[in-house]
Amino acid sequence: MADRLFQDRRDAGRVLAGLLGHYRGRPGVVVLGLPRGGVPVAYEIAGALAAPLDVFLVHKLGVPYHEELAMGAIAAGGVMVLNDDVVWSRGLSRETIRKAAERERRALLRRERLYRDARPMIELDGRVVIVVDDGLATGASMRAAIQALGRLRPARIVVAVPAAPASTCRELEAMVDEVVCASTPTPFFAVGQSYVDFTQTGDAEVRDLLRAAARAGPPGTGSRDAGGPPGTGSRDAGGPPGTGSRDAGGPPGTGSRDAGGPPGDRPEEERSRSPSVPLPSDPSGKEMSRMVETGFTTFDTTVNKTNHVLKAIEEAYGWPKGRRNRSYSALRVVLHVLRDRLTVDEVARLGSQLPMLTRGIYYGSWDPRRLPIEMNAGEFMARVRSTLPDKILEEIDGDVERLVHTVVHALREHVDEEEWEDIRSIVPKDLAAVLA
Repeated sequence: MADRLFQDRRDAGRVLAGLLGHYRGRPGVVVLGLPRGGVPVAYEIAGALAAPLDVFLVHKLGVPYHEELAMGAIAAGGVMVLNDDVVWSRGLSRETIRKAAERERRALLRRERLYRDARPMIELDGRVVIVVDDGLATGASMRAAIQALGRLRPARIVVAVPAAPASTCRELEAMVDEVVCASTPTPFFAVGQSYVDFTQTGDAEVRDLLRAAARAGPPGTGSRDAGGPPGTGSRDAGGPPGTGSRDAGGPPGTGSRDAGGPPGDRPEEERSRSPSVPLPSDPSGKEMSRMVETGFTTFDTTVNKTNHVLKAIEEAYGWPKGRRNRSYSALRVVLHVLRDRLTVDEVARLGSQLPMLTRGIYYGSWDPRRLPIEMNAGEFMARVRSTLPDKILEEIDGDVERLVHTVVHALREHVDEEEWEDIRSIVPKDLAAVLA
C-alpha cells in the first residue's frame, strides 16, 4: 500500500468504501465510526455499502502532565487498554491510572449522550462490524474499541482506516478478522500528513452526520432523504460503490456537489464555481487580501481559512485589509517561533491541522535538525520581538505578549483542542499560560 494523500476525511471514506466493496449488499453489516474524526469517514463508507451507521466511543488516556503521551485508552462498556511500556517506564501507579480513567470515562459518557440524541446503539450481536477511524498511530484507541466490541459478540470485526503505520496494521491483524488500510506512509509521523485538509471535526458535525444516517431509508437500501446527507449532497441512484456518485462526470473527491454541501463549507463550495481569475503576486503577503475564487474548491477553502486568521489579527489592531502584510508578518513570526519550540513530531502534528496555505507559511525555512529550541515564556517573547519588523513593533506599542495571544487565538479555531493541549503540555508552564 503506497503513500496516498486524501483531500479530506470524506475523500478518505470514499476511497475506503471502494476497498470494502465486497461488503456491499451483504446482510448484517454495521459501520461504526470512532469520534470525532472517524465519523465523517464512516459516513461515506456506510452510504456506499448501504449499511447502517453508528458511533462507538473511545477516549485516550494521557500520562498526567504529558497528555500527548498515551498510557492507554478506554472504550464504551467499561473497557480499558493500557500501554504497558509507558506505564512501566513512567512508574505510573494504579491510583494514577484509576483517576485518569474515571475522568475520561465521565467525558466519554457526556459525549455519547451528546451524539446519540437518546437513540439506542445498534444491536451488534451476530453482525459484521466495520469499525472506522480517520487514521492510526499507535493504535491504542482502536485496540480498546476492538476489545470492547468483542464483548458484544459480533460475527466478524473489520478495521478500516485511511492511513496507519504498517506495524500497527500488522498488530491489529492478529486481533480482528480483517484490516483494510488505504495507505501506510513511510516514515510515519502523524495521521494528518496523509490529508490536504485535516481540519478538526466538531461535535456538531458528528451529530449532524449521525442524525442524517438515522433519517436514511431502511438499512440495506442505501436510500437517503431528499436533501441528501450533510456534507455530500444527495446521491444518484446509480452511483458506483465507494464513491457516492456525483453530478455527471465529476471524479471522486473533486466532483461538483449539489446544494447540500458539507457543514460549514457550502458557501466556499458554491463560490468556487465562479470563473478562474489570475492572482496578483506580492511577496509581502498582501496578495492574500485580494485572492478570489478559482474554481478549485480545496485551494479556495484554504485561502478563505487563512484570510480568516489574518482578518482576526487585523481586527484586533484596527489594521486595514489593504495592508495585509502586517498581519501576514505577525502570523509568520509567531508561527515560526512556536514551531521551533516543538519537537519534530509535534511540528508535524500541528502542521497537519493548519489550513494548507497557512501550512506553507508555517514550514517556511524550517530546519528540523535544530529542534526543539528550549524557550521559556520570556525567551519566547524575546525571540518574537527580535524577529518582528520594527514598523509592526511600533504599531503594537511593543506589546509582544498581546500580539502572541492574538495570533494564537486566531489559529486555535483550526486546531483540535486535544492537539493544542498536547502542545501546551510539553512547554514550560509559563509559556503554556501564554498559549492558553
